[in-house]
Amino acid sequence: MISRLKYIIIFFFVYFFSPNGLSSLPNLTINFLLKETLKLTATQLAYFSAITILGWALKPLWGLISDLLPLFGSKRKSYLIFSSLLAAFCWLTLALSQNYTPWFLLLILTISSFAYAFQDVVTDALMIEIGKKEKRLIEFQSFQWLAVYLAQIITGFAGGLAAEKLRAQTTFTLSFFFPLIIAIITILILRKTKEEPVLRFKEFKAVFKESILNKEFILVNLFLFLWRFSPSYGAPMFYYQVDVLKFSKIFLGLLSSLSAFSSALGAGAFNFILRLISFKKLLILTVIIGGLSSFWSLIYLTSLVKNNLLLAKILAVIDSLIFGFLGSIFFLTMLTFAAEKTNPNLAGSVFAFITSIMNLGLIGSQTIGGYLYAKIGLAPLIIVSGLSSLVILVFVPFLKIEDKN
Repeated sequence: MISRLKYIIIFFFVYFFSPNGLSSLPNLTINFLLKETLKLTATQLAYFSAITILGWALKPLWGLISDLLPLFGSKRKSYLIFSSLLAAFCWLTLALSQNYTPWFLLLILTISSFAYAFQDVVTDALMIEIGKKEKRLIEFQSFQWLAVYLAQIITGFAGGLAAEKLRAQTTFTLSFFFPLIIAIITILILRKTKEEPVLRFKEFKAVFKESILNKEFILVNLFLFLWRFSPSYGAPMFYYQVDVLKFSKIFLGLLSSLSAFSSALGAGAFNFILRLISFKKLLILTVIIGGLSSFWSLIYLTSLVKNNLLLAKILAVIDSLIFGFLGSIFFLTMLTFAAEKTNPNLAGSVFAFITSIMNLGLIGSQTIGGYLYAKIGLAPLIIVSGLSSLVILVFVPFLKIEDKN
């Protein structure tokens, strides 16, 4: 049995180099490439972003493959290596390209999302299998997302510098090494693991029906879907920050680093917070404060802020610090809730199913957000987003929520 420390190393580094972590380095480069070079509108960028995360919506498929079809005798290790190498290949393809079109970028980034989603599925399956068995689920979750936020501290400011100073090909070359490192670490560390047995088809049908086809599980997924579904104003706000508030690439990167630093503090405090407040209350606060924080964004549209760009930057820094901390607490709350509802016998499939429902909500959020922005503008879109976030409070009384204190 691999030691607890080695599992933590695997979980930490997979998430450290994930698309939420160090592999997010090219994000600003890609956004500015699409905005300034390829001339996509805010609505088109929102649609583009929704399509490129399609692989994350197909996570149940990757989970089923991992659970039922071992590769070279392994349900987890071989797929983790394969998916990491595929992600590296995608970045190498972009690094070696000289001319970019929206369709080419869309294809390669969508394929990379398939690879990263598969990588995420097998890592989470290991996390749930071992975490539930050793009663360290919250600890493993905290380490995973602490790694993400530590990486984002680096990639926030570095991403802004890369977008400002480096050619896109150079940034993509750097990104090539991140999933390659994961493959190497997996080969070196994840050697002999005691995995959950592969279920036969009849056994799989019974466990699948027990795990998914029940009222509680459906309600949980509907709740998590709606939590992520509130219409996104991320792409329009990005355009507004650049075109109206005149935020530079480096300043946007700095904001990302500040938010990540605050988020890391939140991930580190997550266990402690759960000792002070019941899980159900924390879940309710997640919904309420998350929804209300959307309305705060309206302050950037006021004439006072638009006419005082220094004030806009000060507010943006404060927002990054406050909402970075709160956001990580809220996100870990939802992920822990999802993991607790996962049957460890189908850890890859069931947790992937839950998180893909959340990702489908995110795709819908970006798509609807882009559509509504073109129809009603930014301010009404922010209001709609906040209200739709608060509506899901009606589901909370129907959810079976166990305290983690």
